[in-house]
Amino acid sequence: MTVAETMNGDHTVGPADAPVTLVEYGDYQCPYCAGVRPVLEELVERAAGKARLVFRHYPLDSVHPLARRAAEAAEAAGAQGRFWPMHGLLYENQEDLADENLRSYATRLELDLARFDEDLAGHRHAERVQENRLAGERDGVRGTPGIFLNGAPYRGPLELEALLRAVEEAAGGADGGPSGVPVRRVGPESLFDRFDDPIGEICSEERGVNNRTLRRVVELAVEIAREGREGRKIGTLFAVGDHEEVLRRSRPLILDPLAGHPDDAKHVKDPDMRETVKELAQLDGAFVVADEGAVVSAARYLNAASDNLELPLGLGSRHMAAASISRNTNAVAVAVSESSTVRVFDEGRVVAEVVPEVWMLRGYGPYPTV
Repeated sequence: MTVAETMNGDHTVGPADAPVTLVEYGDYQCPYCAGVRPVLEELVERAAGKARLVFRHYPLDSVHPLARRAAEAAEAAGAQGRFWPMHGLLYENQEDLADENLRSYATRLELDLARFDEDLAGHRHAERVQENRLAGERDGVRGTPGIFLNGAPYRGPLELEALLRAVEEAAGGADGGPSGVPVRRVGPESLFDRFDDPIGEICSEERGVNNRTLRRVVELAVEIAREGREGRKIGTLFAVGDHEEVLRRSRPLILDPLAGHPDDAKHVKDPDMRETVKELAQLDGAFVVADEGAVVSAARYLNAASDNLELPLGLGSRHMAAASISRNTNAVAVAVSESSTVRVFDEGRVVAEVVPEVWMLRGYGPYPTV
């Protein structure tokens, strides 16, 4: 494997002249990043010169408080030509990223400890880490790992064979998708032709809420359904729009974890906020999202009337609450089932069902970040 410690400021693995550049935005405390690391490294090996891997830092500070410091440690090691060995150690030891642990890894790698200590104490590489983070925001990263092939977001499975197929297609032509990289679809074309475009159905003007906000919430719901948390599937609920009436028709189940934070720090387009929502989704209750995109409250019990509602068989109390709040307010409700299906409710009825695998494989997103 060809390793170039830096190329135009980036840390890369693989041949410089590879036709496909795969960029990963990662966070050293993210378990999903740790899981995909060996897959991406094997991908470069198996791609036989067609792919190179670029790693960029994307610390999610609100949920992973040690990730930024770990990124600075990786850059400090990189300044001594040892970025990738430190990169591996950090992911292999995600539970141990305190300063004393970082120094022990530097010792193991036989770095100049005085220089390493000075770099960390002086935050010598903090600007580089922040530059990576801002680049990710400009690229539309929604969470970690964020994977791009030749500049286009990859929304397929983070599995070796699927990634290899995507690399082969990207290497073979420049007209298959955004930035010349096709979004990977698994199965015959006719399979996907049977599904309507959920964006077109969900985010129409008739919904009466901000379409951009609704799209961001639906995409976040799909991510929650697809990823789960800590190895298990979770369910949750969003009420989008008409937030004052939704708040009037609900009550807190616990002390609101979002109370006291300014709205501009709670916008659903912000990657840190999206990760925060994913963590809070493990709590009971609903998120209330204002029309302009601020997540104004979490863990709320929706007590809108639920009589005379007609729901498909098998849907439970979360879906009843979603149908009810959408009928009794001007909000649109988005419910995530523990079975991983996302359903959208408007005026008391289900208006769309989203299967995450189909949604992601068809390449919907990324949403605009401005």
